Amino acid sequence: MANLSRRNWLATLALAGVSSHGGRGGAVPTGAGRPVGIPPVPGLASNVLEFGAKDDGKTDNTAAFQKALDVAHSAGGGIVHVPTGRYLFKGHLIMPAYTTLEGVFRAPPALFPNASSYGPVSMGGSLLLVTEGRGRADGPPFIAANGDNCTIRGLGIYYPEQAPNAPEPAPYPWTIQAAPTNATTDDFAMTDVALVNPYQGINLTGAARHYVARVYGQPMKTGIFVDNCHDVGRIENIHFFPFWSYPNDKGNVLMNQWKQKNGTAFAFGRSDWQYVFNTFCYGYYIGYHFIMTAEGGSSGNFLGLGADGAFRGLVVDGADPSGQPLQFTNCNFDGYNYGYPGGAEAQGFVIGPKNQSTVAMNNCSLWGPSKRCGTVQGTGPVSLVGCTLTGWDAGNQGEPAILCDGPSTTIIGCQLQGLDGTVGRKKAVGITKRCATAVITGNTIQGNAFVVDRSGLLPKSKFQIHSNVATGR
Repeated sequence: MANLSRRNWLATLALAGVSSHGGRGGAVPTGAGRPVGIPPVPGLASNVLEFGAKDDGKTDNTAAFQKALDVAHSAGGGIVHVPTGRYLFKGHLIMPAYTTLEGVFRAPPALFPNASSYGPVSMGGSLLLVTEGRGRADGPPFIAANGDNCTIRGLGIYYPEQAPNAPEPAPYPWTIQAAPTNATTDDFAMTDVALVNPYQGINLTGAARHYVARVYGQPMKTGIFVDNCHDVGRIENIHFFPFWSYPNDKGNVLMNQWKQKNGTAFAFGRSDWQYVFNTFCYGYYIGYHFIMTAEGGSSGNFLGLGADGAFRGLVVDGADPSGQPLQFTNCNFDGYNYGYPGGAEAQGFVIGPKNQSTVAMNNCSLWGPSKRCGTVQGTGPVSLVGCTLTGWDAGNQGEPAILCDGPSTTIIGCQLQGLDGTVGRKKAVGITKRCATAVITGNTIQGNAFVVDRSGLLPKSKFQIHSNVATGR
């Protein structure tokens, strides 16, 4: 086994003619114990096979991987390389500060199911097989990033004992969790990873300045959760889709129905100015959920979000009440649930009664078939500008596209249309007695009339409803 102490590293660099201030150009010392046929990894890095790891899919690799991470940390930080293979784990890993666990992928792998064995077809690459924690959702995570500047990159993570044709998934702890025992874990990064079929994916509680990008997979209960994040975090290019239990595959119907009645793709508690870009999820109960926790709520900039086949595409039950807004731009929130015929109870978005934050939606698409495209409640002002709304009132109960049931709603320059290009005399907007003010102007409906369902007389000083047109005959 290679001796990777910092003293030996520096000595090796000196022998190679590279000073300790000259960068990482020297090779890691191979040591007398390097197994034959295992090449060294350049830079301040090691290979898990040097520490006794076996890529046969049968041997428990927990101790070998942990030893590699600990040695890298004791040397001041380094990369633990995971070559192509299938690595079984019966325990969990703790990543100390300044360590990187790195596989061979340089783009997010999508591991599709095998119809006969329900195993990943793509057996190439660095694949970690996790078995610990079955039945214990609150147990220790499979990988705990327990120090600053931890990085996970280029891996596939798969739960081989999770059966896609079961009526519901088996609970497991979080696959990845930042700061499970520390108050915070700053600057955590995770890129180019496939979370094939976890029960719970990534917990970023306490992970200030996190960076999570290019992650594919099918988390069942929760995909990504953010809380107690007091500095800007970034999440981008995430794709949560039934790669593992595709909806049309025989035997997967019950599993996908469970996810659509219980799963949440993205959940945000306290996060100070979160940035989320180009993310997508399919077939969850809630696509994007904003909640109030003991730490508070979230604010941030959300660009290019997509939720398809969701019972609720977006739900805001609580956000930052200090005045910092939630800003949604170029987003797509679909409300549709396979458990309800025609999506009769689904909605594209719901701003809940406890929300106190400003919610701004610009150039977003809200569609169904659904009960409503959206409902506005709470005490925070909500605006829709330049949005496209379609496919509401799926149950033919006279539901409006948007129900204004909160103190302040602004709807400007939006296009309302049916799935077939026409909506007849469907209601565009409903205004309840709880709505204190509303500006509804410059909107177009592809129907016979722009119908606003009002509860009683509305004073012009607080309600401006004009310049809305219908394009139908």
